[in-house]
Amino acid sequence: MGCCNITTNSKVNLITRDPTNGFLTREYRRSAVLNVKQRNAKGQILGTNTLKFNYTEPILVSSHKLEVGLNSYWASACVIPGLDPHGEINKKCQDFCLFLNDENSFIIALFDGHGAEGERVVDICSQTVEDFYETHKNDYSKSPTQLLLELTKQCDHEIRDPAHGVNAQNSGCTAVLVYFHNNNLYCASVGDSRAIVGTSHPPAILPAPPAIIGEERKMLEEVKERRRSFVSPLLQAVQLTRDQKPDDPEEWARISKCGGRVQQLVDEYGNKIGPYRIWEMNSNGPGLAMSRSIGDLRGQRVGVISTPVCTKYELFGELDYFIVAASDGIWDVLENDDVAHFVEFYREKCIKGVDTHTDQRVVSPENACIAQLLCEEARIRWHTIVEEEDVMIDDISCVVIELNQSKFNLDPKEHGKIPDTFTPAKNLENLENSNMLKITSIPEIEVRDPRRGSFVTEKLDDI
Repeated sequence: MGCCNITTNSKVNLITRDPTNGFLTREYRRSAVLNVKQRNAKGQILGTNTLKFNYTEPILVSSHKLEVGLNSYWASACVIPGLDPHGEINKKCQDFCLFLNDENSFIIALFDGHGAEGERVVDICSQTVEDFYETHKNDYSKSPTQLLLELTKQCDHEIRDPAHGVNAQNSGCTAVLVYFHNNNLYCASVGDSRAIVGTSHPPAILPAPPAIIGEERKMLEEVKERRRSFVSPLLQAVQLTRDQKPDDPEEWARISKCGGRVQQLVDEYGNKIGPYRIWEMNSNGPGLAMSRSIGDLRGQRVGVISTPVCTKYELFGELDYFIVAASDGIWDVLENDDVAHFVEFYREKCIKGVDTHTDQRVVSPENACIAQLLCEEARIRWHTIVEEEDVMIDDISCVVIELNQSKFNLDPKEHGKIPDTFTPAKNLENLENSNMLKITSIPEIEVRDPRRGSFVTEKLDDI
């Protein structure tokens, strides 16, 4: 993919520079004009198509103080529905997130749904978290990880319960849970939603490996360059959860053992498109882009599981500053360090104690909580992907828990290069070429977003 040129039309937010620190201040308008590249079947650029559209408004904005023991923490959450810039598809929002607390603990839960009934799956999971935490949190005071395992298991059980009337054959959700108890963070993830902690004292042994950055590296670098990302060695993002993607060798091995196959979509010219996906051996389904999920009963027949990967992180006094849990609507356009530095710089400038989204022509730190500001920044970064790939903007959601104030001033510097965390491995090609009965090609699939969608299958009614 070529570099994106910054045009007057595509810069839809006001950018000014604070003379005291060199950082960009952010103001987000409520509409956009993008120049989307038009390509032929071989990917050659034929021209551009100008799209004008209004943004969707958040369906959730919340900021509250959590009282836990003798401490208090500011928590904020936001969910922004995705949209089709062409205006052809009325995209349902399938993200939701929440935070709960009592006198001894708090829990973050975030779900990212997919499929025709993804919205209902997420609603059921969210209610299950509320009920389970309220009823059972004291039962697992000595085994917090078991609390998360049982909670995830209960979510999957509720999705299968006929009383809910949900057809979860091709519908499900990812999940990320963060449970704070006795100064430790107990984390569980199913799929590719993620949580990080912003810290100046990273542990010697990381709780989870950094996210694998493969083919999306070039696009992420273009997004970072266009948005002028900044990092500082004073602050680091430690990933708390492990992304579960089909091309992870351990996940791939389980899928293959269960009779599934892992490969990318391929167009009529043999070009590979989008992420690795999970398929039944002899059909074009379910096409999941994650190897673990809640629901997705069709995928579970070929090795997709709902068992979370669990981790533990011990907080280190005042040197751990905040937690961020988010859906891939953020992680697809913001690297871990980008999120950490954005949150650290703007969180003290944002308002606190809000329950609803304020109807403003321009969203800025003066009228938004930090969770909403982060979601707005992610949506702007999706513009680069839309202009390059002509896809829909994904649903965007996050929860931010502020633990401590930092005692340093960030020294901004431009940062466009992403550290090399993934080398295209020959072993993946070898795995893909083994036990493959047929290739999956675009003409066989009814889907708008083969590059970015969470799943594709032969008959897809909703994305």
